[in-house]
Amino acid sequence: MRFLSCASAFLLLVMAFAFSGAHAAEIDLGQLPHPSTGPQNAAVTMVEFSDFECPNCRRLEPELAQLRRIYGNEMRFVWIDFPLDAHHHAMLAAEAARCAGEQGQFWPYHDALMRGGESLGAQNLSDLAARLGLDSTKFNSCLAARKYQGLVESDMDQGDRLGISGTPTIFINRRQYSGGQSLDDLKAAIDRAAREASAEPSLEQSSRSARGDQQ
Repeated sequence: MRFLSCASAFLLLVMAFAFSGAHAAEIDLGQLPHPSTGPQNAAVTMVEFSDFECPNCRRLEPELAQLRRIYGNEMRFVWIDFPLDAHHHAMLAAEAARCAGEQGQFWPYHDALMRGGESLGAQNLSDLAARLGLDSTKFNSCLAARKYQGLVESDMDQGDRLGISGTPTIFINRRQYSGGQSLDDLKAAIDRAAREASAEPSLEQSSRSARGDQQ
Protein backbone atom coordinates (compact mmCIF):
# COMPACT_ATOMS: atom_id res chain seq x y z
CA MET A 1 0.00 0.00 0.00
CA ARG A 2 1.33 3.43 -0.95
CA PHE A 3 -0.96 5.70 1.08
CA LEU A 4 1.64 6.71 3.68
CA SER A 5 3.34 10.07 3.46
CA CYS A 6 7.07 9.94 2.79
CA ALA A 7 7.92 11.09 6.32
CA SER A 8 5.54 8.64 8.02
CA ALA A 9 6.66 5.76 5.83
CA PHE A 10 10.30 6.64 6.49
CA LEU A 11 9.80 6.55 10.27
CA LEU A 12 8.02 3.21 10.12
CA LEU A 13 10.75 1.78 7.89
CA VAL A 14 13.48 2.91 10.27
CA MET A 15 11.64 1.18 13.12
CA ALA A 16 11.14 -1.95 11.04
CA PHE A 17 14.82 -2.12 10.18
CA ALA A 18 15.83 -1.64 13.80
CA PHE A 19 13.75 -4.61 14.89
CA SER A 20 13.98 -7.01 11.97
CA GLY A 21 17.17 -6.19 10.07
CA ALA A 22 17.64 -6.82 6.36
CA HIS A 23 15.90 -9.65 4.55
CA ALA A 24 16.13 -11.18 1.11
CA ALA A 25 13.60 -10.68 -1.68
CA GLU A 26 13.25 -11.58 -5.34
CA ILE A 27 13.30 -8.56 -7.64
CA ASP A 28 12.48 -8.95 -11.32
CA LEU A 29 14.83 -6.78 -13.38
CA GLY A 30 14.42 -8.70 -16.61
CA GLN A 31 10.95 -7.85 -17.86
CA LEU A 32 10.97 -4.05 -17.97
CA PRO A 33 13.59 -1.46 -18.91
CA HIS A 34 14.97 0.28 -15.84
CA PRO A 35 17.43 3.17 -15.74
CA SER A 36 20.74 1.85 -14.47
CA THR A 37 24.45 2.52 -14.19
CA GLY A 38 27.26 -0.01 -14.13
CA PRO A 39 27.58 -3.37 -15.91
CA GLN A 40 24.77 -5.92 -15.82
CA ASN A 41 27.22 -8.63 -14.71
CA ALA A 42 28.54 -6.66 -11.73
CA ALA A 43 29.00 -8.71 -8.57
CA VAL A 44 26.81 -6.27 -6.63
CA THR A 45 23.48 -4.82 -7.74
CA MET A 46 21.84 -2.05 -5.75
CA VAL A 47 18.18 -1.35 -6.51
CA GLU A 48 16.41 1.75 -5.26
CA PHE A 49 12.62 2.05 -5.15
CA SER A 50 12.18 5.81 -5.06
CA ASP A 51 9.92 8.81 -5.52
CA PHE A 52 10.92 12.18 -6.97
CA GLU A 53 8.67 14.06 -4.52
CA CYS A 54 9.98 12.27 -1.43
CA PRO A 55 12.13 14.52 0.83
CA ASN A 56 13.95 11.54 2.35
CA CYS A 57 14.79 10.19 -1.09
CA ARG A 58 16.30 13.57 -1.91
CA ARG A 59 18.29 13.58 1.32
CA LEU A 60 19.66 10.10 0.58
CA GLU A 61 20.59 10.89 -3.03
CA PRO A 62 24.01 12.51 -2.30
CA GLU A 63 25.07 9.34 -0.48
CA LEU A 64 23.86 7.12 -3.33
CA ALA A 65 25.65 9.33 -5.86
CA GLN A 66 28.83 9.02 -3.81
CA LEU A 67 28.48 5.23 -3.74
CA ARG A 68 28.09 5.17 -7.52
CA ARG A 69 31.34 7.12 -7.80
CA ILE A 70 33.20 5.00 -5.23
CA TYR A 71 32.27 1.62 -6.69
CA GLY A 72 32.06 2.55 -10.36
CA ASN A 73 31.93 -0.54 -12.56
CA GLU A 74 32.09 -2.84 -9.55
CA MET A 75 28.42 -2.15 -8.81
CA ARG A 76 25.25 -1.92 -10.87
CA PHE A 77 22.72 0.65 -9.66
CA VAL A 78 19.09 0.31 -10.77
CA TRP A 79 16.32 2.88 -10.34
CA ILE A 80 12.73 1.64 -9.93
CA ASP A 81 9.87 4.12 -9.70
CA PHE A 82 7.64 3.95 -6.65
CA PRO A 83 5.67 7.24 -6.48
CA LEU A 84 3.64 7.35 -3.29
CA ASP A 85 -0.09 8.11 -3.44
CA ALA A 86 0.38 11.00 -1.01
CA HIS A 87 2.72 12.76 -3.47
CA HIS A 88 0.40 14.14 -6.10
CA HIS A 89 3.08 15.14 -8.62
CA ALA A 90 5.42 12.18 -8.20
CA MET A 91 3.75 10.01 -10.85
CA LEU A 92 4.05 12.64 -13.57
CA ALA A 93 7.64 13.38 -12.54
CA ALA A 94 8.49 9.69 -12.90
CA GLU A 95 6.97 9.66 -16.38
CA ALA A 96 8.85 12.85 -17.28
CA ALA A 97 12.18 11.32 -16.28
CA ARG A 98 11.46 8.35 -18.53
CA CYS A 99 10.64 10.73 -21.38
CA ALA A 100 14.02 12.38 -20.77
CA GLY A 101 15.53 8.93 -20.91
CA GLU A 102 14.26 8.55 -24.47
CA GLN A 103 16.78 11.24 -25.37
CA GLY A 104 19.57 9.72 -23.27
CA GLN A 105 19.09 12.21 -20.45
CA PHE A 106 17.43 10.23 -17.67
CA TRP A 107 20.25 10.74 -15.18
CA PRO A 108 20.74 14.49 -15.69
CA TYR A 109 16.96 14.90 -15.39
CA HIS A 110 16.89 12.63 -12.33
CA ASP A 111 19.73 14.60 -10.71
CA ALA A 112 17.98 17.92 -11.29
CA LEU A 113 14.74 16.66 -9.73
CA MET A 114 16.60 15.13 -6.79
CA ARG A 115 18.29 18.42 -5.97
CA GLY A 116 14.83 19.48 -4.86
CA GLY A 117 14.65 22.93 -6.37
CA GLU A 118 12.13 21.99 -9.02
CA SER A 119 8.36 22.24 -8.76
CA LEU A 120 6.87 19.08 -10.27
CA GLY A 121 3.96 20.59 -12.19
CA ALA A 122 3.71 19.74 -15.89
CA GLN A 123 4.99 23.13 -17.07
CA ASN A 124 7.98 23.02 -14.74
CA LEU A 125 8.83 19.50 -15.88
CA SER A 126 8.74 20.74 -19.48
CA ASP A 127 10.83 23.80 -18.65
CA LEU A 128 13.45 21.60 -16.99
CA ALA A 129 13.71 19.47 -20.12
CA ALA A 130 14.32 22.59 -22.18
CA ARG A 131 17.01 23.85 -19.77
CA LEU A 132 18.79 20.51 -20.08
CA GLY A 133 18.85 20.87 -23.86
CA LEU A 134 16.30 18.18 -24.69
CA ASP A 135 14.15 18.32 -27.80
CA SER A 136 11.12 20.04 -26.25
CA THR A 137 8.69 18.93 -28.94
CA LYS A 138 9.54 15.26 -28.46
CA PHE A 139 9.61 15.56 -24.68
CA ASN A 140 6.28 17.39 -24.42
CA SER A 141 4.62 14.94 -26.81
CA CYS A 142 5.89 12.01 -24.76
CA LEU A 143 4.70 13.52 -21.48
CA ALA A 144 1.29 14.63 -22.81
CA ALA A 145 0.65 11.13 -24.17
CA ARG A 146 1.50 9.59 -20.76
CA LYS A 147 3.70 7.22 -22.73
CA TYR A 148 5.39 5.73 -19.67
CA GLN A 149 2.43 5.62 -17.29
CA GLY A 150 2.03 1.87 -17.74
CA LEU A 151 5.72 1.20 -17.19
CA VAL A 152 5.77 3.25 -13.98
CA GLU A 153 2.63 1.48 -12.76
CA SER A 154 4.33 -1.86 -13.41
CA ASP A 155 7.23 -0.74 -11.21
CA MET A 156 4.74 0.21 -8.51
CA ASP A 157 3.03 -3.19 -8.78
CA GLN A 158 6.35 -4.92 -8.23
CA GLY A 159 6.97 -2.78 -5.15
CA ASP A 160 3.55 -3.74 -3.83
CA ARG A 161 4.31 -7.44 -4.37
CA LEU A 162 7.51 -7.00 -2.37
CA GLY A 163 5.58 -5.36 0.47
CA ILE A 164 7.16 -1.95 0.04
CA SER A 165 5.10 0.82 1.62
CA GLY A 166 7.47 3.77 1.63
CA THR A 167 10.51 5.34 0.04
CA PRO A 168 13.42 5.17 -0.18
CA THR A 169 13.76 1.38 -0.09
CA ILE A 170 17.10 -0.14 -1.09
CA PHE A 171 17.97 -3.68 -2.10
CA ILE A 172 21.59 -4.83 -2.30
CA ASN A 173 21.87 -8.23 -3.97
CA ARG A 174 18.26 -9.03 -3.00
CA ARG A 175 18.74 -8.01 0.65
CA GLN A 176 16.44 -5.16 1.69
CA TYR A 177 17.63 -2.09 3.58
CA SER A 178 14.79 0.26 4.42
CA GLY A 179 14.95 3.54 6.22
CA GLY A 180 17.78 5.65 7.57
CA GLN A 181 20.93 4.01 6.28
CA SER A 182 24.12 6.03 6.57
CA LEU A 183 26.84 6.06 3.94
CA ASP A 184 28.95 3.77 6.11
CA ASP A 185 26.00 1.39 6.60
CA LEU A 186 25.49 1.13 2.84
CA LYS A 187 29.22 0.72 2.14
CA ALA A 188 29.34 -2.11 4.66
CA ALA A 189 26.31 -3.75 3.03
CA ILE A 190 27.86 -3.46 -0.45
CA ASP A 191 31.18 -4.88 0.73
CA ARG A 192 29.37 -7.74 2.44
CA ALA A 193 27.43 -8.50 -0.74
CA ALA A 194 30.66 -8.45 -2.77
CA ARG A 195 32.31 -10.91 -0.39
CA GLU A 196 29.30 -13.21 -0.52
CA ALA A 197 29.21 -13.05 -4.31
CA SER A 198 32.91 -13.87 -4.61
CA ALA A 199 32.42 -16.89 -2.32
CA GLU A 200 29.68 -18.37 -4.50
CA PRO A 201 30.89 -20.94 -7.05
CA SER A 202 30.45 -20.00 -10.69
CA LEU A 203 28.08 -22.00 -12.89
CA GLU A 204 31.13 -23.56 -14.55
CA GLN A 205 32.59 -24.58 -11.19
CA SER A 206 29.24 -26.03 -10.10
CA SER A 207 28.98 -28.00 -13.33
CA ARG A 208 32.49 -29.40 -12.92
CA SER A 209 31.72 -30.38 -9.32
CA ALA A 210 28.53 -32.15 -10.39
CA ARG A 211 30.36 -34.08 -13.11
CA GLY A 212 33.00 -35.09 -10.55
CA ASP A 213 30.34 -36.40 -8.17
CA GLN A 214 28.91 -38.56 -10.93
CA GLN A 215 32.24 -40.22 -11.74
